[in-house]
Amino acid sequence: MTTVLPPRNNVIAFVPARNEESVIRSTIESILTQTFQVDVVVINDNSTDDTASIVRSIAATNNRVSLIETVNNKYKKSGALNTAYQSVDLDAYDYVLAVDGDTIIAPDLVEQALIEFKLDPLLGAVCSRAGVVKQVTNGFFEKLIYHWQYVEYAEFDRSRIGQGTHIKVAHGMCTVYKVEAIKAVMARRRATGKLDCTVYDVHNIAEDYELTMTLKELGYHIAAGFGMYAWTSVPLSLKNLWKQRIRWLRGGIDTLWEHGWNRSTRKDILNSIFFWIMLYCQAILLYYALNDIISGTYHFNTMFILVMIMMYVDCVYTLRYVQNPKKWDYIVRVTFIPQLFYAWFMIAQLVYSHYLFLFKPNQEW
Repeated sequence: MTTVLPPRNNVIAFVPARNEESVIRSTIESILTQTFQVDVVVINDNSTDDTASIVRSIAATNNRVSLIETVNNKYKKSGALNTAYQSVDLDAYDYVLAVDGDTIIAPDLVEQALIEFKLDPLLGAVCSRAGVVKQVTNGFFEKLIYHWQYVEYAEFDRSRIGQGTHIKVAHGMCTVYKVEAIKAVMARRRATGKLDCTVYDVHNIAEDYELTMTLKELGYHIAAGFGMYAWTSVPLSLKNLWKQRIRWLRGGIDTLWEHGWNRSTRKDILNSIFFWIMLYCQAILLYYALNDIISGTYHFNTMFILVMIMMYVDCVYTLRYVQNPKKWDYIVRVTFIPQLFYAWFMIAQLVYSHYLFLFKPNQEW
């Protein structure tokens, strides 16, 4: 008689955390209360607050929670996660859930992820929807910056719907990886001589995008699970938002340069080229419009009005994907002007990121 063993679906969560004392307990609890049992490893990365002591207090009463503390880690989140991969026996698990220390996940997130893996044997990673936690804002500008991003994260979800199993990036806030795929990445790092890069490339400041690209090149599918809900915090000042996005964008450009033109990168490279073509066209149109206004010969034409209407409709349509939209979310999009300013803010980020890539070769977090 042949014994049929039940399929293993052992899951371990890696939670990199630096100075997350205000939220780390909620993050851990959201993982422990999953409908599917998950072990939790928190990587305390040089915190100067009570993050470590909070995790220890939880681990003292729950043997599914453990704490790792980095030593002299200079590679931020990438180094912290690599420390976890070096410390845990992956053979005991089938999936790794990577969750930021300031992210809360829905109770059935892991269960939903396992359904995605069951549907697609080639799936290497599946990320959650991009949600934003409720944050206290002080004053008009913080509220505006918060709701800019609240709606923008819904736009991220909207863009992934049509991408199927070929989304651009399995984001760092919450992604479930197949251990088989992670081991393939480890083998590739060793084969290419990147011995200090275990899983994440510590020399790239957009670690989640670089890992996504590596998985694609290894033949794995990457998807977003639209039944997987997670919520993270966002910057509340233009300075911190600028710094975050420059890191994402600059790291993305570096990744494309490092990996070169191939089947996995060509779409993103073409999109980058298309951005510059569109920016050039917009600059030319703006130049002639300003010239006409100064000379007093400018008149709104039908084509201009149609383009503006299409932009406005597209701007407002994104509200359909916003989770529990509030009054300010409608104000940001329906009034259009705040969103127009934010669009130019994002264009400036892209331009500056390319400048850094060309003239500032040393990446900085």
